[in-house]
Order: sequence, then C-alpha cells, then structure tokens
Amino acid sequence: MPVIGIKKSVIDRYMGKVYTQKEFENLLFDYGLELDEVCMKSLLIPDLIDAKHTSEKAAAQKEQGLTKGEMDMSKSCDEEIYKIELPANRYDLLCIEGLSRALRIFRNEIKPPTYRRYGPSHCRHQIIIKPEVLSIRPFVVGAVLVGVKLDADSYASLIDLQDKLHQNICRKRTLVAIGTHDLDTVQGPFYYGAEKPADLRFRPLNRTMEYTAKEMMALYSEDSHLKPYLPIIIDKERYPVIRDKNGTVLSMPPIINGEHSKIQLSTRNILIEVTAIDLEKAKIVLNTIVSMFSQYTSNGTENDTSFLVEPVEVISIDGTKCEYPDLSDRSMVVSVESINGRIGLNLKAEEMCSLLNRMSLRTQVRSKEKNQNLLEVRVPITRADILHECDVAEDVAIAYGFNRIEQQFPEAYTTGESFPLNKLADLLRYDVAAAGWTETLNFALCSRDDISVKLRKPDNLKHAVKISNPKTSEFQVARTSLLPGLLKALASNKDMPLPLRLFEIQDVVLKDLSADVGARNERRLCALYCSKSSGFEIIHGLLNRVMQLLRVKWARDGTGYYIAACDDPTYLDGRCAEIIGPAEISLGRVGVLHPDVITAFGLALPISIMDITIEPEQYKRLKNEMERKTKKLERKKETTAEADRTAKRKIDREEERLKATNRDMSMFKMKSMLAIGFAFTALLSTFSSIFEGRVVAKLPFTPISWIQGFSHRNLIGDDYTDCSFIFLYILCTMTLRQNLQKMLGFAPSRAMNRQSQPNLFGAAPSSANNFSYLR
Repeated sequence: MPVIGIKKSVIDRYMGKVYTQKEFENLLFDYGLELDEVCMKSLLIPDLIDAKHTSEKAAAQKEQGLTKGEMDMSKSCDEEIYKIELPANRYDLLCIEGLSRALRIFRNEIKPPTYRRYGPSHCRHQIIIKPEVLSIRPFVVGAVLVGVKLDADSYASLIDLQDKLHQNICRKRTLVAIGTHDLDTVQGPFYYGAEKPADLRFRPLNRTMEYTAKEMMALYSEDSHLKPYLPIIIDKERYPVIRDKNGTVLSMPPIINGEHSKIQLSTRNILIEVTAIDLEKAKIVLNTIVSMFSQYTSNGTENDTSFLVEPVEVISIDGTKCEYPDLSDRSMVVSVESINGRIGLNLKAEEMCSLLNRMSLRTQVRSKEKNQNLLEVRVPITRADILHECDVAEDVAIAYGFNRIEQQFPEAYTTGESFPLNKLADLLRYDVAAAGWTETLNFALCSRDDISVKLRKPDNLKHAVKISNPKTSEFQVARTSLLPGLLKALASNKDMPLPLRLFEIQDVVLKDLSADVGARNERRLCALYCSKSSGFEIIHGLLNRVMQLLRVKWARDGTGYYIAACDDPTYLDGRCAEIIGPAEISLGRVGVLHPDVITAFGLALPISIMDITIEPEQYKRLKNEMERKTKKLERKKETTAEADRTAKRKIDREEERLKATNRDMSMFKMKSMLAIGFAFTALLSTFSSIFEGRVVAKLPFTPISWIQGFSHRNLIGDDYTDCSFIFLYILCTMTLRQNLQKMLGFAPSRAMNRQSQPNLFGAAPSSANNFSYLR
C-alpha cells in the first residue's frame, strides 16, 4: 500500500478549511483511507512534500532557482507531516491535488471537474515513432498543459507524483516511464527513436557537461537512485531517445531527462511524454498527471478556466495517427437491485445516484421500467480502478458508510473442516516420516532448465506455466515435477551421512485448457533414496507401504496396482517402471535416475526415485463437477438477486409461512410430549399405590442380580421370577412409547433409519493406518 506524506499547512490550504488531526482522520476513515502517522520534521522553506530522497526531488530546490547559499539561509521550521495510506489502485489520490479534490467532492463542497481540450481543432504537437524503437519500448503517448502556474508546493507535488507512479503502476519504470519538459525550450515535431549508446550524446539532468549514453551508464551505476533502472536497457543494442525538431535530446527513457528542457517554477507550458511497453498503463499514467495538474492551467482570457489539456498526436511507423489524452468519460450501466444485493441495502435509484456522485462518478437513472432499475455511471479519467459493477458497489458502500450497514448472519450455516485431499496428504506425511524419511519443503517456482534440460525432457516446457517477468533465473516457471526441488535439497545436504531419504508431498502446476484459468494444481508424492548403491528395493518398499496405507492391493485385474516396465529419459534404461493403479490409471514412476540427471544437479551417487500422484482422475472429475455445480448455483443466486420486487416479496411470504408452520409443528410436538409425560406420570403414581408390594406377573426368566432391585422391588420372598409393578411399567413403556411416537408422527421412517450415505471420501480414519485411497 503506497503512503504519501503531506504537510498539514498544505492540506489545510487545499481543503479550504483548517482541520484538527481528529477531524481529518475521521474524514479519511469515512472515505476508506487511513492516517498512518503524524510526525514532526524540521523543514527548509520552501521544502518538498516528502523528505524521501530521489533524483527528481533532490533536484527540486535547485530547479526552483534556489542556490545552496540561499537554501542555507532559508528559515527553518517544525512542520507536521501527515502520512496517509492509500489503496494501490487509486492513482488519483497519490498527490494533494487529487486527494483534496476527492475529499471535497465527497463532502459535497465542489462538483467533479470537467476536463476540456484546448487549442485548435488540429493537433499542433506531434510525436513521430521510428521503427528502431519498436523492439525496445514501442509505445509513447503525450499531452501539453498550457498556461501553468506552479508554486513551490505544487511543483514539488508534480515531482513527487511522478516518483510515486514510477514505483507503483509503472513497476519501477519497467512498464512505463514519465518525462516532463518545458515546452517553450524545444520545438516540435518530436521524434521517438533508438540510437547506439556510443552515438547518443547529451547533457543529462542537473549535470554541467555532456556524456554519451555509455558513459552515463557508468556514471549512474554509482547513483543509488538511478542504479536500479539501468538494467532495463543496459543490454540493448540501442537506447530509446526523444529528440525535437532541431535534434535536441529531451530524454533517454526510462533513465534520465535532458537538462535543456527541465521544468522550473517559471515554466508555463509543460510537455508530458510517457513511454511504455504497456499502452493501457501508459494511458492511465498520462490521464492521472493531466487530470491532477490541469487545475493549474489557464488560457489567459477573461473567461479564464482551468482543467485545460492540449492533445499530442502520435504517428506510428505505418502512418496511423492517434491523439492523446482521451478526456472522455467511460459509460457503465449497473443494476440497482444487483448493487443492493451485493451490499445488503435497500436503496432507491435516486439515493444511489447521490452517493455515487459523492465518489466523483456522475450517475443518472437510466430506466425505471417494470422489470428493471438501471443506472448509467460516467467514469472519469481519474478512476482507472473502476472496472466492473462490483467496483461501483464498493463506492456505494463507502459513500453510504460501512459502519451503517446492518450486520446479518449468513443464510446458510456450514461446518468447517479440513479439505479431504489435505487430510489425506497429512496422513501420508505422518506415516512416510515414521518410516524413516525426511520431509522437505521446496519452492513452487524453478528455472526452465530444472524441469526440461536437466531432466532430459525438453518437451516439458510445453506443459509449464511460465512467469512473464521473473526476478531471477531460478524462478522462471511453476514446477511440473517435485523431483528438481528434491534433488536441489539433496545437493545442499550431500555432506550428511548416508543413506539419505527425502520426500515431499505438494502441488505441481500443469497447463489445462479446460480449467477456468488455463492451469490446474495436482497433488503429488515424490521420494528419493541416495546411497552408495541405488537401493531400488528400498524405494519399492516405500511404494508398497504407501499403497498399503491407501488400501490399494497388488492386483493386475484393474482392482489394484502393479508396476510395468517403461521408457523414461529421466531414468536409467531398464531401471524404470510405471505405476498402474485401479482402472488402469497411470499413477507415476519408480526407478533409478539416469547418471546425466544426477550430474546435472551436482550429485555423484546413485539415486532411486518414486514419483506418484495422490489426486487420481476420479477425484479430479468429482472436484470439477463440484466446481461446475457451485458456479451454476452462484448463477442461479445472481438470477434470483435480479428478480423483481414482487417475486422477492412472494418468496419472503413463502418463507414466513414455512417458519410459522415450523413453529406450530414444534409447539404441537412439545405440547404432545408434555401431555404424554403427564399421563405416564399419573399412571405410574396411581398404579404404584395400588400394586405396591404385590406380585403382578411372573417372569419367564430369572433376572441378573443388578436388575433384581427393580424386578423384585418391595416383594416378599426369594422367588426372583416374581415381577413388581415398577419393572412391568418400564417394560411396557419401552414398547408403548414407540407406538405413540408413530401414532403422533414423531418417529422417523424406516427408510430414513436405513439411509446412511457415506461421506464422498469415506469415514474419517481413526488413525494414520486406517484410510482409503480416493478411487
């Protein structure tokens, strides 16, 4: 979560009101933000918004025209700094301009601004893309802010916003890089191309002499701020560069701007250029900057208004022309009933419109027909976070107030328990560890070579999920096998006493076009045995033990498991077997590793391997069917949520009738049982007084000693076949009670008593040695 630091005096000025810390904290909380901390800092006047050192910020005071002597003589003061934590997707709140504007709109103090195009009908400014840059950083967009008037705080805010965007959506300049220039110091059209490092020469920002691009790389390798960005282009044959009509260098994205076109407090017209490898993110970044700082623009006429943006025309190599930025709002149509259903409210369309307008979303009722109640939401260029209806629902909840939403218990109660596959994996872990094997926990990501070249299976990459922008060569793909991780763990512990027995039970990731996300997880068990001999009999013994635990017998008739010889390049020729499970399902491999695989992982001793899946096909089918039915149920719920109010009231009435019937039935049962209880109690007391001390029956058997206290109670004599009244009453009650329950309809049916459907995965095992294989 990004955190911005803003001086309290600046907040008060932009908010148009002096807030106490508590008032401002409550306002932020109502808007869904958090005041992280308040700190005191001794600042120079003028100072930056944030004390964090960056190359842009470090140059800010110098660019404002202050010499070192003037800064030393500047008066210092203690200033409160409010550090505010923001959502990562709210780029419009990363500066005081956007934050204050959003909060004031939220308080209904101002209306959302309208961003307007400035200038003639045809674009006066052009950026022409050259072919050589397409393979390096192919996209560029731009805009011009005219008549800008910046003071020290707004200037520092512009620098700080660029830095925050670079760290956030720009992904440290790898995806997008921003350049801002004094338009009055250069002449268009501008050319975006790429040049060889030795041929590219200019004076970089805040330097007194010119350098070639190659020299700059060496120079900035010592710079703590710019050094992390050098790897983005340092290995390229050509470096991106933007020049003007006269060949003056504006910038070398994404590293540094030129000194010639740097912005100062006296700058009145600002050219913004954004280069990228992701066009959509470039548009978002450009829209964010122009929407925040167009409030300082002016056309210099009597009808002076702000929020003026002059477009820039970008000409591609094929001659295609596109104008940026696009200041038009996006339109979304949302359902009032659907949003109410998501939040748990019952707002009218007009109320919802008012709430969304407070969140900078211009909204109006689109339709109020019989079966639909729709809103048309106009999403401004500042709200790149609004993508779906659920985002609109979130804004409604924020404007309404989360604390005002009534808490409700869930309609369906469920009992939490372990996922069956996880339970099975845990039980296996206990027993395999008890057999003398050591469990390892390895990374889910590995290098491309680990699952292909080193295992002598180059085609394995076809089934692997690749990471698009890996940090290191060790984390390039999601593992398709547990074997590389185990071999790496073994290589790190090869100095331990032999033999070494390692195992792991975890998921692998495989491409699957039938899955929603194009990939699926599969739970596997992999174990290895390493010693001076291969020890195939040891690993085979572990396989037999695992199958014994899973209650899968050895059989070749399709009801059990067996092993059959097979060829696998990972294993030694003639030393590999396929494990065939019930219904002729292939469960995995067992065998001795090929010497090339062993040496590829830096090992020298023979190794035996068992690699099986514990998530067989039938279980996968059941899981997929369960997921399909769950989604179908969710779609039905959504359809129900969108039903008209009449249908909802009908459902509510039916539910009330069912509840009333259930209450009546419960009361009837309770009254009937009380009546039966009173009747039996009265009978017992009456007949007990009549037959006290009398023999009422003869038993056909002699009761055991501990029952004689009831059967011969208060009777004279030693004949224990004599039966007292209390014992006869107990025997009769045991029969009469069941008959009365059946007469009153309380007893369950015989079919219900016989019904005992087992759990999908069988009864929960009582011990680690008592569980069934999922088949």
